[in-house]
Amino acid sequence: MALNSVIDAALIGVPKSGSTTLADWLSAHPGVAMSRIKEPNFYAAELDPAAFSAAFLRVSPDAPADYWAQADPLPLRHQAFVRQPEHYTRLWAHAQPDLLRMEASTSYFWSASAARALPQANPGVKAIVVLRNPVDRAFSHYRMARKYGLVSASFADELARDAARPAAWGQSENLVALSRYAESMERWMRSGAQLHVALYEQAFEAPEAFWKEVQHFLGLEAVPLPHAERVHAAHDVRWPQLARFAQHHPVGRWLRERLPEGLKRSAQSATAAAKPLKLTSEERAAAWTYFADDVARLEDLLGKNLSLWT
Repeated sequence: MALNSVIDAALIGVPKSGSTTLADWLSAHPGVAMSRIKEPNFYAAELDPAAFSAAFLRVSPDAPADYWAQADPLPLRHQAFVRQPEHYTRLWAHAQPDLLRMEASTSYFWSASAARALPQANPGVKAIVVLRNPVDRAFSHYRMARKYGLVSASFADELARDAARPAAWGQSENLVALSRYAESMERWMRSGAQLHVALYEQAFEAPEAFWKEVQHFLGLEAVPLPHAERVHAAHDVRWPQLARFAQHHPVGRWLRERLPEGLKRSAQSATAAAKPLKLTSEERAAAWTYFADDVARLEDLLGKNLSLWT
């Protein structure tokens, strides 16, 4: 690890492109010490919980103050918005000196401040980004937001609404902005970080080969793939307005918090959609218009043909 650095490597994005699965694989590697919070978002200064919507914070809360009062090693947690350097450093209190220290904040690829601050604070840092067909990424994100009651209109309407307003983490879903990769890629290519770019479709079509690539890039001893299953695979709700009511209306939250666990599981099963949402070819073509120019720019940056996305 470089002198005065906190981390050696980071999985920087993009959201809904297998980052939780890859982080899970890396956590199982004997040569890696993963952050106790998978997504601490420390270097993404744009992410300010004080500016987040109440609905977003209900779904993606910050770590409470008493989390940091606990003894090391801290409990595992999916995400937080860590700002104090001493808190960030504690996320690797469990790490032996010879282990590769990593975290996996998917906000970093989008974040202009992270592209500056992460390599500056961690000279020689290695960064992994997995890019997904932008329509599929946005649709997967939409399905997740729909499940948590953050959106309830159609995918086409949510894309149009999202494209018409500025990107702001924690205030909208940024379905379009997070699927436009070229500007962020250009930033990270200039950042000074050692960058490894993978395509989601190729990576998870051949996970063993992808896992070997990742280990080689990180300078790790090759070990077998821990598992091939995806972590946090999406599922859909039958009635998005009911999901919004249960998650965000005061009465809905009051009722949900008081349901016994057995009834809660039964309610979740009863309100799950019988079949997963899928895009028609017409819906996919309409969505592609938001991203076609950006993909052409990305092809030039990477020197890579991305026709597998079309």
